[in-house]
Amino acid sequence: MEKIAYLVIGGAVAVIAMTLLPMGRIDMSSDMRDAEMPMEQAAMSEMGAVHQHPPREISPDLPMPGVTHLMFPDVIDGYNVQILTRNFTFTPVGINRPPKDNEGHAHIYVNGVKIARIYSDWYHLPDASLQPGENTVRVSLNANDHSEWAIGGRPIASVVRIQGADDAK
Repeated sequence: MEKIAYLVIGGAVAVIAMTLLPMGRIDMSSDMRDAEMPMEQAAMSEMGAVHQHPPREISPDLPMPGVTHLMFPDVIDGYNVQILTRNFTFTPVGINRPPKDNEGHAHIYVNGVKIARIYSDWYHLPDASLQPGENTVRVSLNANDHSEWAIGGRPIASVVRIQGADDAK
């Protein structure tokens, strides 16, 4: 019964979020990105050791895609992440093929560290992926070649802050 309640509440929140919340661009200054990136990853990034792709602009002639995500505590472990997209299609069969506008997959990051690729609108994020205290969970829309879709040079992404389990329990 509790799972049904989560689904009903999640659906209602999703409708409200899709209607009221702006989707698409999160303006993360380089200072904010560096602050969320673990020190060893930031050092590797400066040396060019982290595999990164340049942003890929959406054609201005097409509808602009957008993304937001909701996080629901899982009664057993972690969170269930619902990814809400607009003008975007998940295409898992297209992975590692030439990019097509408004298609691809998502990447999920916790505290600046990539956790997984996502090929649909739901993902389970286990507690083991989170640190005690506040965590930043970012979901980006990515092309088939893994580059982040962008509008005006800004990646199309959504950021949510959540609390990780406290070690004191």
